[in-house]
Amino acid sequence: MPLTRFSVPPLNTVTRQLAAVAMGQAEPDLVIRGGGRVFSSYTERIHEAREVWIKAGRIAEVKPDGTCKKRKGSETKFFDTRGGIIAPGLVDQHIHIESSMMTACAYAEAALLNGTTTIFCDSHEIGNVCDTAGIEWMLKDARQAPLNIFLTVPSTVPAT
Repeated sequence: MPLTRFSVPPLNTVTRQLAAVAMGQAEPDLVIRGGGRVFSSYTERIHEAREVWIKAGRIAEVKPDGTCKKRKGSETKFFDTRGGIIAPGLVDQHIHIESSMMTACAYAEAALLNGTTTIFCDSHEIGNVCDTAGIEWMLKDARQAPLNIFLTVPSTVPAT
């Protein structure tokens, strides 16, 4: 099953699991490794040769590369970055998918390829043209997209 915003449990339900992984008491689900450089948008620095431990779709720990060892019988998956940069995705806080003349799924493909992982979509245009049926269709399409798409309630749709 692909990882989407619908498959990641709320933080408050996995905090103990994340802490256990960070402390080395539990195994991560996924380790992103291979000499990757981790970009911190908080410190504006690139941290060389790191690996990222993931549990329940969330980052549990960032360690020096090579810290996590493969264990016999372990279910942990490994992804090799081949020295690439691991960086947070862009969150676009105001977009109109309809203006792109694409469906949400088609828009998602282009957005993901360019580093956008989450968008907040103002769906007033489709609401004006197709009423609530259009917004419901757009919401259904957005749920199929691999991009995190959040539809806002249109504020400028005339009362019908």
